[in-house]
This record gives sequence, C-alpha cells and structure tokens, in this order.
Amino acid sequence: MLSMVRTGTDADSFAVVFNAHHRQAVRLAYLLCGDHHQAEDIVSDAFAKVYVQWSRGRVSDVGAYLRRAVVNETNSKLRRRYLERREASKRSGDERGVRLVDEHAADQDQVWQALSRIPERQRQAVVLRYYEDLSEAQTAEILGCSVGTVKSQVSRGLARMQELLAATAPQGGEVR
Repeated sequence: MLSMVRTGTDADSFAVVFNAHHRQAVRLAYLLCGDHHQAEDIVSDAFAKVYVQWSRGRVSDVGAYLRRAVVNETNSKLRRRYLERREASKRSGDERGVRLVDEHAADQDQVWQALSRIPERQRQAVVLRYYEDLSEAQTAEILGCSVGTVKSQVSRGLARMQELLAATAPQGGEVR
C-alpha cells in the first residue's frame, strides 16, 4: 500500500520517499497503461511533479498524492498513445499481435486484453480496487469522484470484462 506521511522537505527525505514508493508506483502505472517502459516514464514524470509540491510543503500524504499523480500522468500519456495508434491503424491496417503459445500466458493475455478494452475510468477503478487493493473510499479520492461512482465503475468494468472474456472463451463457452 502506498502511504507515507511527510517528515521533512529536503532531498534526502525525498530519496526515502522515492525508494519506498517507486516499485509500487511503477506497478500501478503498468497496470493502467500496459507498457513497462511507458510506466517508468509516467512514474518519473509523476515523481518530478510530486517533488515540486512536496518540497514546498504542500503534500502531507505522499502515497495518496503520488497515486493521483500517476493516474493523471497515465491519462495524459494514454490520450496521446490512443491518437497515435488510431493514426497508425489508418496507415497499416490490422495491428493485432501473435497469441502466446503457453496457456497460462494466453489466459493472462486474454485478461489483459479485456482490461485494456474497457473504458478508461472503469479500467482505473478496477485496477485501483483489485490490483492496488485500495478501498472504495481511497479509490474515490484518487479518481476524484464519489464512492458510489467507484462502485458503479467497478461493477460495469467487471461486467464488461466478463463479456469480453466469454466472447474469447473456447467452444465449450467456459472461461479458463
């Protein structure tokens, strides 16, 4: 869980914050964007922005502030990425990759594909609730919405993922 209360504003204190939160922040960014290199870039940008506010004494809970910064940074990067993909698909046609041979990897790929195909807000809510294991209230705070909105976004996101997974299930109709 990403949470740490600020104890100082010097660079050494922030190095402790960075070391404590970097790995989890990268994991969150990866789950939101699906690309490890882009996740690293997102987290770097988020830490740079958090440091500015933190050094001014404006951040009391670094973990919550960093999660929000990662979500915001991911949104910005994804908007550009979607535009680039749309333009690339106009030029090159079908961009689907080759399915993985290993069944376990294929199952993970199916879940990832389903997660990447649900709307952005639903994906954010699902990732924060189930991959980051945050409460509905914490998720609502990070997303800047009500707890009820989180509940409905998670419910709709999971339902849509289940539809997508059922559509890719083997002939028996059973999702592995």
